[in-house]
Amino acid sequence: MNQIMIKNCYFKFLLIVPLLMLSSCRETEDHNADENYVSPHMGKWVGTYSGDLNGTLIMNVSKSGSIEVTRTVNNKVEEVYSTSLQPNGSGAISSSVSPKGFVLTGSLQTKSGIWKQYHFRGNWSVKYFPTPL
Repeated sequence: MNQIMIKNCYFKFLLIVPLLMLSSCRETEDHNADENYVSPHMGKWVGTYSGDLNGTLIMNVSKSGSIEVTRTVNNKVEEVYSTSLQPNGSGAISSSVSPKGFVLTGSLQTKSGIWKQYHFRGNWSVKYFPTPL
């Protein structure tokens, strides 16, 4: 009886260990894929926004697709805030609201979109300046 229990435990061990090893390998592959991802929109994007308010936009897109937006009014920095690109590679900007209520909607693929800040509205456009490697 004791030998049967030992064989049973040994059999279970031989089944479970390879499954755990496979799971571990998949997690490493997923982590490496995230680490190796480079946004096709990485770089510096510079342009203007106009409409009810006017100013300049500087968008620095990181390797991962996060964006640091610098917005100026009358050549003075009005605010710097963070947003990101949607993860589907389309260049669409996630609609996050800045601390001062400024929201960009649009895409870096089309290099344009609309903006709003409370009751003010308008359009924006940018040009791409590649990041040197």
